[in-house]
Amino acid sequence: MRNILIVSVLFISLFFSNSHADRRHFVWTYQYMTLPAGATELEFYQTTKISGKDSWEYRIEVEQGLTDRWDFSVYQIFSQNEDEPFRWDAVKFRTRYRFGETGKYILDPLLYLEYDRKLDFSDPNKLEAKLILGKQIDAVNLALNPVYEYHFAPGKSHELGFDMGVSYEFSPKFIAGVETTSRMEFEDEETEIGSYVGPTVSFATGNWWYTIGAAFGVTKHSDNVRVRFLMGIGL
Repeated sequence: MRNILIVSVLFISLFFSNSHADRRHFVWTYQYMTLPAGATELEFYQTTKISGKDSWEYRIEVEQGLTDRWDFSVYQIFSQNEDEPFRWDAVKFRTRYRFGETGKYILDPLLYLEYDRKLDFSDPNKLEAKLILGKQIDAVNLALNPVYEYHFAPGKSHELGFDMGVSYEFSPKFIAGVETTSRMEFEDEETEIGSYVGPTVSFATGNWWYTIGAAFGVTKHSDNVRVRFLMGIGL
């Protein structure tokens, strides 16, 4: 089923044109951007976590621009752990709102909110809030995302962290950068920190954009490596 999912998304991409309206420079960090009013985009994510027991996650996102500063997305999330069956794992809803236009403030601010509901109701809900701060200086893009996550029902835990990236646009077709991501999880009286750093590259041509990133764990509670692929198709 996992292979069927990937092939289906690639097949759909052949029939739609893409204006690169929400092209991602990074795979964990969000830059200052929302989808324009009336625009729709299909995005596909694949994340591989390499550790003692490998796992894979696949996301299909349909994103809609509500206004030129506000968009909304629905995700269907699928996952598979090593030696376990492929499963439909969760449904996620996300919205973003930009304050002003690029260059209006020292750092361009955007508010990001999401709700994540696991389909196995023994797993907790998640609410996540991010403040996306960005700056474009010629070909250089800077992005910083302070993050707060609240996991609840069942159980209760909190996470604080950040995602941060710097990229350089060598040409409209090729962007390269580096990003780092870190989370500090508070559950009962225990605290765990997972932090990663690694390169990201983004390609765009014709009717699609594709962004690839690898992140290497640098703390005790990190996976060894995480690799993520993103693909966006304008509908």
